[in-house]
Amino acid sequence: MIIERSSYAGMGKFASRWLGDNFAQPEYMGYSVTGIMSHNIMGITLAGSDICGFIDNTNEELCARWHMVGAFYPFSRNHNSWDTIA
Repeated sequence: MIIERSSYAGMGKFASRWLGDNFAQPEYMGYSVTGIMSHNIMGITLAGSDICGFIDNTNEELCARWHMVGAFYPFSRNHNSWDTIA
């Protein structure tokens, strides 16, 4: 499985893409939904985001809500920076 951070024309045929390092903030949860939809329109069907945010510490409520949204992502993972709480 190839997960790309950058993209190129026709990449949806060969690889998936994640939206890059995001922040543990509610706004970024909303950005992830539109970002994934945009990638689907461009032909990258397996796109996803770091659930709960990668940068900054998250909290229980935000992480639980992000998991509910992330259940509908084509690709999702709970992934964060090494210097933040798990």
